[in-house]
Amino acid sequence: MPTVPAPDPLHHPASGPAARADKAARSVRELFAGRALGVPGTLLGAPAHPRPESRRAPWHYWWQAHLLDAVVDAAVRHLAAGDRGRAQALRRDGHRLLRGIALRSGGRVDGNSYYDDMAWLLLAVGRLSTLDRELAGRPDTACLDAGAALLARLEQGHTGDLGGGVFWNDRHDFKNTASSAPAALAFVRTHRPEQAAAVLRWLEDVLWEPRRKVYRDGVRLLAAGSGSEVTRLEEGVFSYNSGPVLGALLELADAPATGAGERARLLGAATDVVEGAAGAFTRELGGRLVLAGSGGGDAGLFTGILARYLADAARHPGLPEESRSAAAELVAATAEALWAGRREFDPAADFHAAGSPTPAAAGATVAIFSPDPARPADETQRPGVRVELSTQVQAWTVLEAAARLVRA
Repeated sequence: MPTVPAPDPLHHPASGPAARADKAARSVRELFAGRALGVPGTLLGAPAHPRPESRRAPWHYWWQAHLLDAVVDAAVRHLAAGDRGRAQALRRDGHRLLRGIALRSGGRVDGNSYYDDMAWLLLAVGRLSTLDRELAGRPDTACLDAGAALLARLEQGHTGDLGGGVFWNDRHDFKNTASSAPAALAFVRTHRPEQAAAVLRWLEDVLWEPRRKVYRDGVRLLAAGSGSEVTRLEEGVFSYNSGPVLGALLELADAPATGAGERARLLGAATDVVEGAAGAFTRELGGRLVLAGSGGGDAGLFTGILARYLADAARHPGLPEESRSAAAELVAATAEALWAGRREFDPAADFHAAGSPTPAAAGATVAIFSPDPARPADETQRPGVRVELSTQVQAWTVLEAAARLVRA
């Protein structure tokens, strides 16, 4: 089991769930955030730390969407604690980030080729718009415009081809859970319950694997013509796919138009997803189950996405107590492991200096978190090795999820 750095012993109030989430938020801001293309009034997360020297750094649109979600998480947490000033500052950061995404995308948020990427950003933009209403008393035009544009693109990917579901990208040759799940949740949140229900039914009919209680990857169109289609089922399973399906099931169950019988069915399906996640996407660490890491790159976000929606399940009164407790324990144990395995350092010090001790002034440090909760950062993110934004947003998301459970 990774040891906890001395400056922040676990029993100390400064290392409580909210403080841990704050440390992750500050670390990501300090190490990765900067202006988009140097333009004032914008914000963007660099793909890695240290930042690539080339101006032709890779562009990861959907990493920015999850960064925006984490910014909103932090704002909501501060608002719940009564700190409107900090919540307002984070809200402003959220709008700077949205402007940065649009700028880096060529001036429009809906110019992406991948429907799953746009679905993730639509979910984050919707939450930012809700925050606007709570803090400013009115929606922001930029959020409304971005949301409308993203929703219009997402609806283009939801067709009757291959029986339903949402295409992965604008080549329209692959429908998968990765796009259909966040799209279903986006349809619930934009008051399209029939559309959400149709996508969820397709996922259940085509991609649900009842033995392991997980969703398979997708269905690929190999050929079409003469009234027939040749397809191939892609059997792979990925932890993050269970997350937004779980969120969509829970939120559709709570939709005003959902009848009692359908609500019970949806909550039963959500219970199965929690059980499947606990069985398929975990490993034992120190006698507790934690969510397993999936690596770096895009996969560096997978565990965080699942944790976000497990936290929602843990707080949902319609689920059985056993399911709620299992979801809460997975989130809490994963957050604990990430925190225990972190490495802190002075951001003014040389990042490449191996073996530098953790400074005593913990409040002035930043933290690097492991992509794998079961392994400490000293193993997976050795000093001087470039750290990816995706893995650090993932850790921030998990720590925010754990803090949310304490507020429940």
